[in-house]
Amino acid sequence: MRRQRVAGIGQVGEGDGHSRAPCLGLCSQGPYGRDRARVHRRRGDLTEAGFADALKRDDPDRWMAAQFAPADVRARLVTLYAFYHEIARVPDAVSEPVIGEMRLNWAREAVRDLYATPPKVRRHDVYEALADLKAAPGAPDSALLDQMVEARAADLGQGPFPTRQDRLDYVDRTAGLLMRAAFRLCAPDMTLEGRAADAVQAAGRFWGLTGLVRAFAPLCAAGRPPLAADEAAGAGLTESDWLSGRKPDAARAALAGLMNEANEAGEALAASRAALPAQAFAAVGYARLARGYLRAAGAIADPFRERPEPALLTRQLALSWASLTGRI
Repeated sequence: MRRQRVAGIGQVGEGDGHSRAPCLGLCSQGPYGRDRARVHRRRGDLTEAGFADALKRDDPDRWMAAQFAPADVRARLVTLYAFYHEIARVPDAVSEPVIGEMRLNWAREAVRDLYATPPKVRRHDVYEALADLKAAPGAPDSALLDQMVEARAADLGQGPFPTRQDRLDYVDRTAGLLMRAAFRLCAPDMTLEGRAADAVQAAGRFWGLTGLVRAFAPLCAAGRPPLAADEAAGAGLTESDWLSGRKPDAARAALAGLMNEANEAGEALAASRAALPAQAFAAVGYARLARGYLRAAGAIADPFRERPEPALLTRQLALSWASLTGRI
């Protein structure tokens, strides 16, 4: 079954709205590069703007939210997101699970090397950027980055989630963990606990579960339907059905539980969002857009053929309004 560990490590399928997570490893230097001239000589005209451009193209909702941060914090967020996408893309970039395991192990070792004494920085765009990020206020430590890598092995398998709790745990370890790391970058002097921790957890679940709804069609085609086993069985969906895109009515029925869970997370966020500091908006504000995605998903006739995608302008306006009102 899917989400069972394959030879021992961890991915995202996506608990985040992308079926094929884009590679953002485009530039060689991080926002805090110590020797920019040297990097330019080796890599040409690639700069940290490459990360930002890729994020804007491939993950526009996070990019839009990041614009509400000061320039230095925004650059740190972009580096964090680049790492997230770099490891998230692994399972879709390989043809065999064992190759995916090798790549994820490489990523884990690269993180450990980065935090070793003395540190060793791999010659790779994303890890060179992380080397500059790690001394920034609120930067993730090696344990957190290792958890991000560990979470990725789940998508090297096939089939639905064994249980709904497994799906929720998956979302917490992917979209949720990323949101917590981003929060620390935006509010490094604040301890994430109590109602604020509840709000960030709810925001991560709201976004992550909605992301699975958004990515339903490509995830099914890849053999990784974002359903719990009982949801698929209860709707009468078999492996051949989700691989071939048959039974759209059954797919809608199977998705009902996932959409309900996402809406429940949205309600939990609404009840706790007042505890979030204003500076955290850049890290969690894009969760506000999950409501529009869920509304669009509810209007889809064939989940195997259509993806919910509210207009960009609609999302921009919703995010701006949320930033003014604090109503994520």
